[in-house]
Amino acid sequence: MIYRRGLESARKTINITFNLDDLHYSYIARWAKSKRTKSSLTSYVTILSCPYANLAVHRDLEQSVCVSFACYHLPSLPSNPLEGDGLTPRIEILMRSPCSWPTSGDLSLQTKRDGKDFIIPLAPPIFVTPDNCIDISACIRSGENTFSVVQQSDMSDYLFMFLVHHPTPEQLSYLASCRSRREEWAKSIRDLGKLELREP
Repeated sequence: MIYRRGLESARKTINITFNLDDLHYSYIARWAKSKRTKSSLTSYVTILSCPYANLAVHRDLEQSVCVSFACYHLPSLPSNPLEGDGLTPRIEILMRSPCSWPTSGDLSLQTKRDGKDFIIPLAPPIFVTPDNCIDISACIRSGENTFSVVQQSDMSDYLFMFLVHHPTPEQLSYLASCRSRREEWAKSIRDLGKLELREP
């Protein structure tokens, strides 16, 4: 877990750098790959309909690791998670609280992806997980990782966190439902291709 509180000053950047060894990266890559691999998604759809099928694949997905970027609006929390020593947030408060993103349009997360600049809007984000976090697993690589939280206004009321965790049940179910919808759409396209127009 890595966290930073937003800054009071406008037009500031919070830089966060961490290193990841090959072993830990492999768990994250497994999850990132599963989101775009047909076989993993198909296997999990099968598991939902038949709990005893492909249990090895099921465990493989559950034991993969996801990296989420979360944001919490401090005044909206039941108590301040930074109270006390101020060094370690009280994680139990955050785990019971939903993520809350600014809506002013002046916050973004910036990094490199496949060697190119990659910018994720955060105020509000466009794509979120079922838990209202941002899944940044696809942006993680082995070795040094650098992210920049770029703010254009006072963000001192917000707490930003990088969370490393196993995929939640909600994420796994959403993954399966996305695959199911894509399969239904592909089938509809194939069925349309079989239609024959005949003149009377």
